[in-house]
Amino acid sequence: MTIERRYCARHPIDLQVSIRYRKRRFICARACNLSDQGMFLEVSNLTLPTGILVELELECLGKDWLIPAIVVHHRGSGIGVMFRDPQADLYRGLTRDMTRRPPPPQAIDATGRQSNAR
Repeated sequence: MTIERRYCARHPIDLQVSIRYRKRRFICARACNLSDQGMFLEVSNLTLPTGILVELELECLGKDWLIPAIVVHHRGSGIGVMFRDPQADLYRGLTRDMTRRPPPPQAIDATGRQSNAR
């Protein structure tokens, strides 16, 4: 059974996050996607039961964040967490730059077709 209810799209991110459990810094993780209601954290060797309350400690957008969250699912590479309260400021701040970026430049290959330049 899952307790997750996803109402917003998730956006890819790359952000270091510390997971705090029972007021102790438990493990460092890598956030790889984000919505205003949760994120997926890539971790290794982590066993936290679904439904457990954790705190996510991160530094970004010029400030320190301590966000209460609930573990809602496990997947081979990590865990999904749902924020106890929506984090609209964090979401807007981290995704704002993504929406302003111009699309990648297009290159013409030998056949005359457009392809992404790398």
